[in-house]
Amino acid sequence: MSVPGPPDPVFTLRGSGSPITYLKFSDPSTQQLFSGSEDGTIHIWDLKTHRSKGTLKTSSGQSVLWMEFISSDQLVTFGKDGVAHIYKAADGSWKHTGEIRTSAMGFCGGIILRQDNLLALPSNKTSAIDLYDLKTLQKVRSLFDSSSKLGMTMSIKSIADSSQFFVGYEDGSIGLWDSKHSEILDRTKFFEECVMCLDYSSGANLGICGSPSNMLSTWSTTENQIMKGSRLEIKNPGFNDIRIRGDHKIFATAGWDHTVRIFGVKKLRPLAVLTYHKDSVQCLDFSRDNMLACGSKDQHISLWKIY
Repeated sequence: MSVPGPPDPVFTLRGSGSPITYLKFSDPSTQQLFSGSEDGTIHIWDLKTHRSKGTLKTSSGQSVLWMEFISSDQLVTFGKDGVAHIYKAADGSWKHTGEIRTSAMGFCGGIILRQDNLLALPSNKTSAIDLYDLKTLQKVRSLFDSSSKLGMTMSIKSIADSSQFFVGYEDGSIGLWDSKHSEILDRTKFFEECVMCLDYSSGANLGICGSPSNMLSTWSTTENQIMKGSRLEIKNPGFNDIRIRGDHKIFATAGWDHTVRIFGVKKLRPLAVLTYHKDSVQCLDFSRDNMLACGSKDQHISLWKIY
């Protein structure tokens, strides 16, 4: 099927000085985008002026793997050094207020389980996830499937308004976990290689995952079981990130081939290929008003209005 010609980005952000590894839009009222870099720097971009208005620097200078807002004025980050940092906005700037040292070494980020007020992070124990109380920052318990050799945790995704979440593993499988009961509900193998990235929309009951191969796989959930769906063959191999837009209408993939591919959720049809970047696209995020931000190894961030 032919894909329409690519649109142009609305604007681009430059000057990070390091490959972009994670992106997170803040509350719409602030019109800001937070970008994490390979050197451990977090830039705060003003989307009105298209300039960086400040930076946060993690202690080790290693890649930022994940960021999430605990609340509108509280941010948690997690780096390749295994340290989670907590920041709080006060008097126009962000102050460091706490940290969690996990000793985990890998590529997996974290999630916030808001119903339980817990932070889930990869453990220093292979395949395990540790749960921390967001108020005390103390570890509550660990989740580990001792029945299988799954390899490293590679990616993780929460389910909205739920204590359940998905974990993608090095062996190519995805597990569905219940944090409240500390148990794995189901696990399904999707790839022969590791699960590089995944996303899930509870509104569409659709999960999508990617690997180093040129295949994307989808799934849904029924009665706490992972049900395999379609497989999409893409021209070039390798995916770093997948994001489903908040309105459940489209999803985007970040590719090793420097492109961002846009698909329709309902029929999984390709809609567009975004070709601005000159190196691997490493991360994506959608804003609440449906703007798409793409971060690349070329140190640039592109922003797009798609459909």
